[in-house]
Amino acid sequence: MNPPPGRGSTLAPGRYHRRLVGYLMSLKERSGCSYARLAANSRTTSGTDGAGSVSATTLKRVVDLAQGVPVERAVTAFVRACGVGGEEEALRLWRTARAESRGRLAGLRAPHVDGIRTRADLAAALAAAYERAGAPVLRVLQARAADAGIAGRVLLPLTTVWRITGRRGLPATWKQCAAFLRGCGVPASQMGRWEKAWERTAGRTAVRERSLPRPSPAALVHRVRTPSPVIRWTPELEQSLLSLARAVAICAEDVKMPALARSVMALGRTVDSLQAKRLGTAAVNAMSVLLRSLEATARLNGVGPSPLDNGHLAPGAG
Repeated sequence: MNPPPGRGSTLAPGRYHRRLVGYLMSLKERSGCSYARLAANSRTTSGTDGAGSVSATTLKRVVDLAQGVPVERAVTAFVRACGVGGEEEALRLWRTARAESRGRLAGLRAPHVDGIRTRADLAAALAAAYERAGAPVLRVLQARAADAGIAGRVLLPLTTVWRITGRRGLPATWKQCAAFLRGCGVPASQMGRWEKAWERTAGRTAVRERSLPRPSPAALVHRVRTPSPVIRWTPELEQSLLSLARAVAICAEDVKMPALARSVMALGRTVDSLQAKRLGTAAVNAMSVLLRSLEATARLNGVGPSPLDNGHLAPGAG
């Protein structure tokens, strides 16, 4: 059967692809099974990771160099059907063969994790981690990002995965960054170095925030474009404002924005002074300006909801 057009039929197989096929054939020889027998074995060795039963025809394609590098689940099913071990080595060879066939790793020019200094460095390094992982299907990466009983779809939305892998954006928090790295198979022993790299890039973000002009809290109170309705100071209003200030402070700390956290503290002092005068309208206006400042700062740093979401699934997320 001829391979479909555009599926690599005119490209010579890469060195690592040939090594992968050679290794898989050695496992088949050790098993002493025919392709029909391997197909039958796959029905009893399928797991919960998507490597289900496969046909004899599919198994033959896995070791056909003209078909291009096979998908990960097919390689896993082939190895398990052989029943002689070797899954870890087969997947290692698959990842290198996949990265070789995609040909994107060298073009990223990603620094070593210890050499990450800027957000651009981090974006390139995360994209490189994805390529070294064999560029798995986004939903597979998302599932592997799970940790401590928290589902991957909660920690790492598909649109976020799509943006990171394409260098269109960065994770919003370190927890999200760690989830992405887990999805790419980065071992726990290396997470400490990645977290330090994250902190270095977050520090540069804070410097950029301090370079932006910030009006004083008093000026914020009077920067109102249109007349506001009179709002009376009540215990409920005071509680709402303080709760909102605390929530914004936690958000600022979570996304590594110390300058914004200091602004929240300054606003808290302003609210206290306004409380003595019972100026509810001024307090609400000040909080409104702070929230707009938070949104603008977040968007400047690539944090927050993506305009690509909009109820639609990002391209390549399937």
